[in-house]
Amino acid sequence: MKPLILVCTDFSACSELALERAADIARRDETRVFLIHAYDPKRIKGPGDREASEGDRQAWDEDSMHQLKEARRRYFGGLADTDVQYDAIPSAHPSIEICKIAKDTKASLIILGSHGRTGMLRRLLGSVAEATVRHAPCSVFIVREQAAAT
Repeated sequence: MKPLILVCTDFSACSELALERAADIARRDETRVFLIHAYDPKRIKGPGDREASEGDRQAWDEDSMHQLKEARRRYFGGLADTDVQYDAIPSAHPSIEICKIAKDTKASLIILGSHGRTGMLRRLLGSVAEATVRHAPCSVFIVREQAAAT
């Protein structure tokens, strides 16, 4: 059976870079890909920054699946349909969910982007990338967001 790469996205610019790197590796090494968007449903906001309703959460899930489907087409379109799966997964602790999925699927590699936050921002927002590296059952490839040209 082909090895599996678990590719994590939050649809940000650094995630786009991670998707590009994952596509390169998947084509080169002929791997399967599981593309996931693990997100904290408590951080979802409704219109005007109000508390999210059940309808807002359902719309978020549908939009996430649409974006994953588009990422699958855009980055992994050259791979067989059976070699690429995708899913949006609500979790209060995305890094824990990522590691659990990697273990359950016997992934050989996790690829995700990092915003590169430091200091107070990192303490306030946490770091999914850092926590994933610490607890992952396999190797983790972190793709850093490129610094703006000066």
